[in-house]
Amino acid sequence: MTQIAVILLQSWFLFAAAADTIEVPPVPIHQDTLVTVPNDTTDTLELPGLPDEEPPRPQPEIVPMETELNPGFQKVFGDSLLRWEQWYNLAERQQASRGAISYRLGAHGRNDGILFRAHEPRHQLFLYEGIPLNDPVSGTMNSNWLPLDRMQNYAEHTQGIRYTSEYTLNRFYVNQPLTWINFEETRNSQRRAEVILTQNISRRGNIELAYRGNNDEGEYRRSELDGRQASVRYTHYISNNWIAQAMLTYNNHQMQESDGYQIENLQFFDFEPLQVNPVLNSATSSFRNTLVTASLYHRPDSLSPQQSRIHLYHERNRRVFNDIDLREFHRSLSFGAYADTRLSAGPFTLQPLVHAKATQLDDDSNTIINRSAWTEVRAGARLEFEPAPQVRLSGWGLADYRTDPQSGFDIGYRFDLFPIESLNLYQSLSIGQLIPSIQQLYWFSNDFLGNPDLNNEQIVRAEGGLDLSWGWFSALGVKAYGSLISSPIVMDPSTGVFTNIDSYQTLGAEVYAELETTFVETGVSATLQQYVSSSGRAENQFLDDSGLRNINRAYFYFKNYFFDFATYAKIGASFTFSPNAYYSSTYYSRLDYWDPLSVDAPVPSFYRLDLETSARIRTFMLLLKYENVLDGVGQAGYFETSRYPMPPRRFRIGIRWVLRN
Repeated sequence: MTQIAVILLQSWFLFAAAADTIEVPPVPIHQDTLVTVPNDTTDTLELPGLPDEEPPRPQPEIVPMETELNPGFQKVFGDSLLRWEQWYNLAERQQASRGAISYRLGAHGRNDGILFRAHEPRHQLFLYEGIPLNDPVSGTMNSNWLPLDRMQNYAEHTQGIRYTSEYTLNRFYVNQPLTWINFEETRNSQRRAEVILTQNISRRGNIELAYRGNNDEGEYRRSELDGRQASVRYTHYISNNWIAQAMLTYNNHQMQESDGYQIENLQFFDFEPLQVNPVLNSATSSFRNTLVTASLYHRPDSLSPQQSRIHLYHERNRRVFNDIDLREFHRSLSFGAYADTRLSAGPFTLQPLVHAKATQLDDDSNTIINRSAWTEVRAGARLEFEPAPQVRLSGWGLADYRTDPQSGFDIGYRFDLFPIESLNLYQSLSIGQLIPSIQQLYWFSNDFLGNPDLNNEQIVRAEGGLDLSWGWFSALGVKAYGSLISSPIVMDPSTGVFTNIDSYQTLGAEVYAELETTFVETGVSATLQQYVSSSGRAENQFLDDSGLRNINRAYFYFKNYFFDFATYAKIGASFTFSPNAYYSSTYYSRLDYWDPLSVDAPVPSFYRLDLETSARIRTFMLLLKYENVLDGVGQAGYFETSRYPMPPRRFRIGIRWVLRN
């Protein structure tokens, strides 16, 4: 019996030694993402009379997988920059960026329109790691659905026939639980609260839970909003070469729809918040979006960034618009797949990609779309060639097909020259055709009607510019860009029918200078945009006479350590000035659609000053913002979109807190 007991003890001991044991805490590679290292020998139980055993084998090192930008894309910001900025959504951040002409609706949480580098809202595509997030019916994108505070990188490609952006989320691998708390509040119960929790539940697996609530009782009548976003994501390191990920994201927005306000004269801002009448007195809208993804990532070795990715996903979109004796409803269900890979050989980098998506409408509930199902396929490649440090050539070719049947394409190039290390000269050209949206073709309701005979929009776009980084000047340069759009699709404001009009050009330019030192960040910029058309058609003449959009921006921030390096603070101001009147785009709340034509009065000149400060003490950050400080000083108020007044002077406070363990 004694021999049997010894044999059983030896067997148990050998099995326990080979199994996973308690690990030495990992070594952080940066503040929030941690990496484990091989284990030291782990103490084991010693039994008298048993032979010495070999120490357990060290577990292989887990190195978090890094990502790279798509060829031809430029990084706009990353998670480290966002910590110092206070934005409600992506549209608010873009509004403060050079290159943007903003058409905001005066209340946070709305589907704000941004005319970015002469790309109109209907010509913009937003991607989550290759998966398109634009609504499958209207083609629009509400930037409030984008998880701004969880983005690891946000990159954009502006040289194609449409603006394309792509973001990746922070991919956590931690040795202790990590919690983010983001909170922001303003008067009228405007509140944004977000909690992010992440923890490794095993040596190879990480789970992340996130929740965000957006509430706004509104500065004006009929502008209340209630929004929610929740997500759960599990990431598993199958090996150092392969990662599997599953994610569920849910968005829900309930809001009142005013459709603007009855204001007699925008110039004098004759607007009494408690007395002015909204255009619609009882309308509401509801958005719901659910995205489920199953993903697989690959890299050739632990020291290389991500090389390939495959997504399978299911998406549900629902929108309801209610008013007296009016209810317009549609729900879409989509199944899709996306895959790409990066192939590198010497100076060449090639990224082939393919995307397929099948969408079906809920016919029992659909009352406004004269189409029940369709399938979309997109395939192509992006290329980057860098034969020398002074030369870089980027190219792309993408083809689209939809089973209506409709087809389109986008091909082009960008050439970068670096004659000296700090100077970049670039030029780009693209041509293509954009497929009309399902809404533009098949919508039918009492006041708005799609047109199944619409032609593709044919676009030729060119960009060029120079950028100099010299000494303290982090950026000094000029950019010019423009698109020639043939058969553009617009809403005829007199009939409510989508139609092709004669060709027009949308031209723009930026001039900017930015300086950064150890203690100071400052910059100035001017962004201009103009429509040009020689056609005598009424819609074309309106665009040609709609005015020059001229948005000038300036900012100044002082930053430094304080209290014996215990605190780092940044304080300053940003200023926006529009010197001349112009016609803004029109937002159709029933369609959730932005159109360049307008039947309203032009937006008068305006200016805006915001004061900002942010301070970081270890893992706690305080952000303060005093918006529109000059409200009532020389102007009673201002508009970015006709009939939608921007909020008056107000104070915003934000808190960000990172809890470890």
